[in-house]
Amino acid sequence: MHRRFRRFLAVLAIATVTALPVMAEEQLPADRRGGDMALDLILARPIGLLSVVGGSVLFVVSLPFTISSSSMDTAAEEFVTKPIEYTFKRPLGQIGQ
Repeated sequence: MHRRFRRFLAVLAIATVTALPVMAEEQLPADRRGGDMALDLILARPIGLLSVVGGSVLFVVSLPFTISSSSMDTAAEEFVTKPIEYTFKRPLGQIGQ
């Protein structure tokens, strides 16, 4: 009986501990989640900065081809503008939007 009660308390404690972050996450507004903000700041923004630099280099390399095919605006949008907007213009913590 004593062993069964201890097992029940252990299962209850594990269930409570694992459910608390889910309940806390539901109460936070979508734009105020600290984990998303930290992940964005530490990982996504530096990668975005690298994509801005790399995209700019690719855009310059592609200029002879895009000028002759009249697709320079499309290349600029994809290689430069979108990475700049992703890195510098979106709110912190909104990774997938």
